[in-house]
Amino acid sequence: MVKKKKASGPVDRGKLPAHHDFEHGKKDISLIKLMNYNLIFFIPLMIFILFSLKIGKLYSYYFEASPGVIAKVFMIPFMAILFFFIIPFIRDREKIIGIRYSIVAFLIVGLGITLPSALKGNYGLIMTIPNYFASYILISFIICPEVLGIERNIRDWFQHRRQILIVGIYLSIVLLYVLGFGSTYYDIYMDSPEAFVFSIDKEPGFASFMYYSMVSFTTTGYGEILPVSTTARMVFFMQALVGLITNVLFIAILLVFVSNAEFLSHKSEEREIVKEFKKEELEIEKEENAIERVEREVKGQIKRNR
Repeated sequence: MVKKKKASGPVDRGKLPAHHDFEHGKKDISLIKLMNYNLIFFIPLMIFILFSLKIGKLYSYYFEASPGVIAKVFMIPFMAILFFFIIPFIRDREKIIGIRYSIVAFLIVGLGITLPSALKGNYGLIMTIPNYFASYILISFIICPEVLGIERNIRDWFQHRRQILIVGIYLSIVLLYVLGFGSTYYDIYMDSPEAFVFSIDKEPGFASFMYYSMVSFTTTGYGEILPVSTTARMVFFMQALVGLITNVLFIAILLVFVSNAEFLSHKSEEREIVKEFKKEELEIEKEENAIERVEREVKGQIKRNR
């Protein structure tokens, strides 16, 4: 009985299971792993919260705000730091879908924690989520763009209308940061009205701080609202820094897009020139063949006449 030899050629990837990750050979994320990742995320998160509250209690006089407001402010950079480490940590162990599942799980748990206070009319905690989610999108875009459906090769970003996705990501980051920081400014104002100086006569409200947040993010600085307290100035500094990084990053991408568009335009022109050149060559070749045919016919006619 002859034994069949195993095929030594490359494996047909189309026949592999759907859950197989060709790049890393990892399987789909399990519920147990999701729970573990949530623990890995929320244990340092709770440590950051306790540390922020401790700072708030010890230095409340210096920051000119209540411990709760100070803790909210400090949690903005702390959450960005946490995402900066947790995203690569999960990326090295899971495929892209695992990272997406993880952040959805983080978001669900976070909403579950903040929702009870929102139902009681206190929206301060739940309004901090836009800042965190914006940080997640921005850090993912920088560290692991595949999570957001973007290829690592930057030239592929501008094909098949993917530039629309880039614009959508940019607008999402801007709107989430504007909403999150605007809510933080409003919390600071409600905690201590002396934290800001206004050059307008009307009573400032939530919409006023949304406007101020947008002005701060774009670093426009009209001067109608001026942060005075240490906490208010610290939040402005953080938002201006984040706005500068985000805007410079996407302006650089826009310049790459323009450069790529010019490159593709030149390539298209070169292809058209080559196409026209080949067309002319073909026409010349046809004319030469026609001339040779006529010459042969004339020579044949001369021979017959002799």
